[in-house]
Amino acid sequence: PRLFIVFNMRPQTRPIPRRDALSFIALSFSIPVPQVVRAVREPNYSPGQSPVELGGALGGLLPGTGRPLNALIKMRAVTGVDRLSTGSPLFKPGQILDEVRAFDGSAVSISFSFPVTWIVAEGPNLDVRDVKESDSAYLLVAPLPASAKGSIETIPQEFFLQVLFDPQGKYGAYGAVDERRVMSSSMVEVKLPSGGQQAYRRMALAFSPLTYNQNLVERRALISATAVGGSAFIFVTGCLANRYKKVKEDLLQTHESFRAIGSGRRAPPAVANTAA
Repeated sequence: PRLFIVFNMRPQTRPIPRRDALSFIALSFSIPVPQVVRAVREPNYSPGQSPVELGGALGGLLPGTGRPLNALIKMRAVTGVDRLSTGSPLFKPGQILDEVRAFDGSAVSISFSFPVTWIVAEGPNLDVRDVKESDSAYLLVAPLPASAKGSIETIPQEFFLQVLFDPQGKYGAYGAVDERRVMSSSMVEVKLPSGGQQAYRRMALAFSPLTYNQNLVERRALISATAVGGSAFIFVTGCLANRYKKVKEDLLQTHESFRAIGSGRRAPPAVANTAA
């Protein structure tokens, strides 16, 4: 026989009999209670290392916005820099001294100065910046085009712009940089510690990259580039356009301090990433 319990919503005028109360309690314990299931992350689970992989792992869109995840997730910029040391590249306040691998496998010494109020960014890239004001300087490394024949002088300007505005880079991550202009371009010879000369291309740019919310922001940049070991070493110093006059001297000093000099020796073998 089935047991039906009828609740009388009117105020009770007498106490509930003890037998009825015990029957109700027994019935309540027989009703299954849903269990709460907690999500547990697999020990080696990774949602991915790129915006595409993250988008696939997380559903492609940010819930409630309809906007692509790669428009909101800022990945570390791909710079082509392969540092030979895992320690800090900071030689002293305001001075970077480090070694990186060139395309032909040789070790290349990198040095430049920067304002002491800037910080050295963590991670594998050579990147210094004023986080508050968005002033920065960083290194890009790319294989020389075959047509260059090992010389920086013969490389067209468009090559440097393609490297600078690569979709995986600092300024191309949120969309193509269509508004860009080369303000000036020249070649200079820099004296080496050995007494020889090394050619550097110096360029000044004005451009407007997209931000994560698809707004354009005007920037200025100075490029100093040279060729060593089959690689183009491209040093980029820049700021917001409305700050250029104020910080121009600091940027010029940083820009002109850059050196990439071949060491004459092979870099140690690259260590494979065995992380799970």
